[in-house]
Amino acid sequence: MALIYCCLGPLLLVVETRLAHVSPAQQALPITLLAVFFFTYSLLGLYVFNKLIDNHSKSLTHFYLISKTLRFFLSMVLIVIYGVITREGLLAFAINLFVFYMATVIYTTIYCAKAEYKNKKSEL
Repeated sequence: MALIYCCLGPLLLVVETRLAHVSPAQQALPITLLAVFFFTYSLLGLYVFNKLIDNHSKSLTHFYLISKTLRFFLSMVLIVIYGVITREGLLAFAINLFVFYMATVIYTTIYCAKAEYKNKKSEL
């Protein structure tokens, strides 16, 4: 997961600089903060997910859905906060947030599906 974010941040910065003619200094901090936010949220979420799997909890599906909903809600809050604070570059920030959001959702979905498959296979 860290490797995904380490590659995604510079890639987004280069694309924005080339296509949108945005100053790299203007987007470097927001991209870094987005990477830290999504990494921390995912790390905590996967930690709780693994604890629930280890305990064979029945609330695994509920946690998974609540985690996805909370991630979406927090992403929307981040867009609003960024818009209120800076009032410029909101579209670039929203695109960056969307890319990090989708990368995180895809990674965590694959990780959780594999973990659940392994858990069910070991129970048999």
